[in-house]
Amino acid sequence: MLLLLLSAVTESCWNVCLKKSTGFTDWKVMGPGILFMITGIIMFKTSLKIIPLGVAVMIWSGVSLVLTIGLDVLYLKTRIDWLTAAFMVMCMVSIIGLNYASGR
Repeated sequence: MLLLLLSAVTESCWNVCLKKSTGFTDWKVMGPGILFMITGIIMFKTSLKIIPLGVAVMIWSGVSLVLTIGLDVLYLKTRIDWLTAAFMVMCMVSIIGLNYASGR
């Protein structure tokens, strides 16, 4: 499970690097971004040895979505509204529920 969560973190970092590099134009930012992406793929693949694919994708996408939005707000100074925040909370509740249900 830890590798899956770390994979979601690297996905979020890759997304921020992509945004900061304005596409693929600033390689000082894009180089580390590509390393984050490759590392995330390897960790995700490794986590599939113990977690079913459907559950892994749901947890990974939810966590990376919430982390990406959080980094966007904190690092890139994007504003979110209360509705977006409410759906982020629902996403996290779903991730916790899926994690609990897959462990039974």
